[in-house]
Formats: sequence, C-alpha cells, structure tokens
Amino acid sequence: MPIYSLGVLASRATEIAGGRADWGLSDASFYVNQAYFEVGTRIGFTALEALATSSTTSGENRIALPPDFHSTIALTMYVGSSSTASSSNATQTFPLRQRDERWMDAQNLNGTADGSTSGIPEAYNQFSTWFELWPSPNSAYSLQLRYYAKPVTLVASTDTPNLDERWHAAVLYKTVELLEASRNNLEGEAIARNRYLSYMVSTPTDAALKQRDRTGMTLRYVRKYN
Repeated sequence: MPIYSLGVLASRATEIAGGRADWGLSDASFYVNQAYFEVGTRIGFTALEALATSSTTSGENRIALPPDFHSTIALTMYVGSSSTASSSNATQTFPLRQRDERWMDAQNLNGTADGSTSGIPEAYNQFSTWFELWPSPNSAYSLQLRYYAKPVTLVASTDTPNLDERWHAAVLYKTVELLEASRNNLEGEAIARNRYLSYMVSTPTDAALKQRDRTGMTLRYVRKYN
C-alpha cells in the first residue's frame, strides 16, 4: 500500500471530488486533518498506542491525563518491595479496575472494609482531565498507563498520518466526503461516504491482525454437574 503525505491527500482528494479549483490548499488540508482524526479515533490503531508512567502521592487520589490522551487501554499499579504497604520481597502488580462515578462516590463516602479511606488503590475512574483512584493512595506507588493517543495534526505537505499505510486510503476517501459536503454536493457526498464505509468494513483492523496468532486464544469447556 502507498504512503500518502498531506500534500498527496489534499491533491488526490480534490481530484476525486471533481477536480474543482475552488478549494485552496489550506481548505483541503483542513478537511484532510478532519478525516485523519475521524479515522484515527474510530478504531484502536497500533500506531496510536502509547505508554505513560507516573507516581502517586500519599493522600492525593488524582492523576492527570497525558496531554495527548484519547482513551484508556489499561491502568496498572506497581507496589515496590521497599514500600511499607508491600507484603512481598518482589514488586507486586495490581491491575486497576475501572468504575463509574456513582460507585466511586459511594466508596469515598463509606471507606474500605476496615473503615479507612486510604490504602493500595484497587479501582479508578476517568473524570474530566484526570484519573481518580480508590482508595486514596497511602504511599508513593508507580502507575503505568496504556492508552490511545490523539492523532497529531498534519502541518507540512510532507507529513504523513501516523497510521499503518493501509488506512491512508481511508483518510483519502473520508476527505473526499468532507470536501463534497463543504460544497453541498449531496449526491457526491453520499457516494464518497459509501466508498469510505465500504473500505473501512472490508479492511482488517489492527486488533484483528494481532489475533491471527492464536497461540494464546484458547477455549475451555466445563461440564456442569447436577
């Protein structure tokens, strides 16, 4: 599959949309970036996967989201062997479970099983521009966040979408749809949208490609005894 730069996407999109000359480069670039964001945030793409690490502070249950954060994949906490809360000679790993706001508010009101409101965090909630941890950390712990980042705006004509090249055609087709919509060409917009959607559903996602290695995908049947 060819790799399309911003310049190529803008040029080819206006060509497919009838070769009209009433779109300037800045207009076409605007729609290319709109299309790129649409495609880049529609499905989880490997190229947009990112890692961020941080540390908790005793008594502070809010952790700021990364500036380019889009959505969470997993949030994991590590309790070192030197921590006063550790009961092991090795670093302990705690995958945090996502909870909703109502659950978090109820726990903050009632506290943990022993009545305290601090300890080793077990759950998190994404709210506004931060994560809230529960219970509130009672020490400094390490956090690792796996997340999907937002696509970076394409500026230079040589900039390319940070996606596998098989998705560059999807950005092209979506750009054509947006260009047609900008000139109120309803028929052209509908045709372009169908072309874009057809391409999206017929192209295997990054997650689907990852699952082609089936060594870890097993199914166990359990017999129920009465």
